[in-house]
Amino acid sequence: MKKTRNRKDRDIKIPLNNEPHIEILGNSQCIVDGLKGVVEYKKEKIVINLGKYYVSFHGDELYINSFSTEGAIVEGNIMSLEFSQYD
Repeated sequence: MKKTRNRKDRDIKIPLNNEPHIEILGNSQCIVDGLKGVVEYKKEKIVINLGKYYVSFHGDELYINSFSTEGAIVEGNIMSLEFSQYD
């Protein structure tokens, strides 16, 4: 049986399988769990290392509102996300 985590604010079960978790809230906020580092940080583009993956945020006035060893909260006018595998 897979381990799961219950989110208190919703009835969603999230598998805990050491994979990154990305939650998008509208076009202004994105919560990223599984953070390994920040690769690029500009107002128009933020690239986050998630181990075997990268996630790139494109938009305007982007910034990291919260940053820890477990994750980050990217905020601003998010226009697109690009999820890619690290080679």
